[in-house]
Amino acid sequence: MKRRRLIDVLLAVALCAAATSAHAEVRKFLRDCDGKLYPYYQIALTPPAGWVLDEKATKRNRVQTIVPKGMNFGNAPALIYVQVFYHRDKQQSLANFAEVSNGRWRASVKDAKISELPAVERANRKPGFLRFAFENPSKRQQAFEMGTFGIDNDGDGNEFVLDVVLTGLDKAAIERAEKDYICFSRRIDAPR
Repeated sequence: MKRRRLIDVLLAVALCAAATSAHAEVRKFLRDCDGKLYPYYQIALTPPAGWVLDEKATKRNRVQTIVPKGMNFGNAPALIYVQVFYHRDKQQSLANFAEVSNGRWRASVKDAKISELPAVERANRKPGFLRFAFENPSKRQQAFEMGTFGIDNDGDGNEFVLDVVLTGLDKAAIERAEKDYICFSRRIDAPR
């Protein structure tokens, strides 16, 4: 069973290698919160085949949310969300950014188990995404997740960290969506 799943994932990776890059231009926004302006960022993304952007959830949560066609944030067994962070400290490595982020998650979810997975190589020859598996028994809505961290630049030379997460209610939902998720992560490309 595990061998078959590994073969399926490797096949998906090979198929993705032939696909064109997903365009991921960084868009910059300001939100008003109690009279103060706070920036937030999104990418112009192309969902994987069979998936769509859930506009309502994206607007409500200010996090781009991708769901299987015909589903929404409330009923999808698995979904992909994308967060974009301005990378202020260019001396901070991606590995350190991931370590700090994962440390914050462990501090807020005491029973979280985080394991490092093989990196996701990118189709555009940019540095790969660091990938992690999360088990969060106390977080019913996020019981199982897979997260990738990658660095990219916008056309102005600003650096951003992309956090692409596959989340689901159970491990089987994550496993069913993993090929699409890896393919999507491989193809993210912020144009120069």
